[in-house]
Amino acid sequence: MDFFSLVHDWIYPPAVPNVPHYGRGVHSLPNPQEHELFEKASDAFIQGNRLKGYDYFLSSLTHIGNTKHLSYTVYEDKITFELLQGYAVIRGIVTEDSLKATALIAKISELHVSIKRRFLERNFQLTYARFCDNEGMVTLKLHLDNATITPHKIFFPLREIALNADFEKEMIAGEFKEIALLENDHLRYLSHDQYQRLHKWMLRWIDQIKKSLQGLLSNDNTGMVSFSYLALLLQIDYLLIPRKKMAKEIAEKVGGYFMDDEKSTEDKNTDLQDYLSKLEMMSVEEFATQIYRGEYTFSPFDQAMHEDIVSFIDESLVKVKWYKSNHSHYVIRAIYRYVALYILYNYGLHPTLRSLMHLHVQVYASDFFEDMGEGSFYTPSTNHFDKTHIHEYIQSAIVPYQKRYKGLQNFSHLLNYTDLDSFSQSFYQQIKNLDFTEV
Repeated sequence: MDFFSLVHDWIYPPAVPNVPHYGRGVHSLPNPQEHELFEKASDAFIQGNRLKGYDYFLSSLTHIGNTKHLSYTVYEDKITFELLQGYAVIRGIVTEDSLKATALIAKISELHVSIKRRFLERNFQLTYARFCDNEGMVTLKLHLDNATITPHKIFFPLREIALNADFEKEMIAGEFKEIALLENDHLRYLSHDQYQRLHKWMLRWIDQIKKSLQGLLSNDNTGMVSFSYLALLLQIDYLLIPRKKMAKEIAEKVGGYFMDDEKSTEDKNTDLQDYLSKLEMMSVEEFATQIYRGEYTFSPFDQAMHEDIVSFIDESLVKVKWYKSNHSHYVIRAIYRYVALYILYNYGLHPTLRSLMHLHVQVYASDFFEDMGEGSFYTPSTNHFDKTHIHEYIQSAIVPYQKRYKGLQNFSHLLNYTDLDSFSQSFYQQIKNLDFTEV
């Protein structure tokens, strides 16, 4: 970098991308040279330099400012690596001939026979990795032949072993004895005060929803009930980030609502209500067992096309229009909350879009974020939007990616700051108009 570039960056510091530390999956940004390193890995493999190709490939997986999730060492004749995926630790060794990776799951002696049978059945569902008995330990193993290796032939197998090792360990921790699990020391648990604070927020949200629905729990208001319950469960999942059994149950309740079965909407709402009552009865001690923090190398989501996001927003805004036409304004705000939370829950998002969806969540849950010591974009008591803060936030979500997507522009001046409903309507219209066409 020359002198004038240094002076320019000092006077006009580049925007730093926002990294929301909420929701499932990776809480850091991908390597900005990811695509270039992927291509360098491919070229190295074509030239027969396999270890160099692996060096480039592993470097492409390293996130910005976070090397805890992946470490590797290059030797003259091999590469050793260790990557983290939530509950799972995957260790591997690469030579000129092969890649071998393993993830320790649990002690076989501590497992119920049904779980042992489950691992055998799971082998038929996996493409690359296999569960096996390794000296009394359930181990997920991966073996790749490097004869015709490419970056894609490494990425998908490694992602499979990482995601499945994490999933199975969470399942065991939630349903059976956690003592059976191997290698848990890398997980980060919260303090007692932090658990108490998050638990109080969960109870507060449940109480708010119950009060907002008083007098509306009739067949004429099933939409209000559905959107309110779903938005609340998605908010608990996104902001509190529960794991283990609680995460599994939330996924089942949300997925069950959208299942095409014979259940009526009223019955599905009752299921959601019953589960929220169960959460309301959960003690802080039990709640604490469901929460931990970890490092993640791979996103559990495949990145969605922007057209899919636009389609979902359009469908949701049609519902908003219908409720407005029928003077059912009480449901509209619940739908607006639900849209951003469901997109964050269900889709793999480009960092720009993920950051922008988080902005909407933060506007609607401003009191929660203030309690967490984070900035506020909106003050409910005065209906005041911090336009400068919102502009800067959108700027930092957009600008770092404008070299690749020239059509991305800061749209903060096009938002309607009259009230929350107007803000959301204009916000989603601008999200629809985002241009992710590559240069």
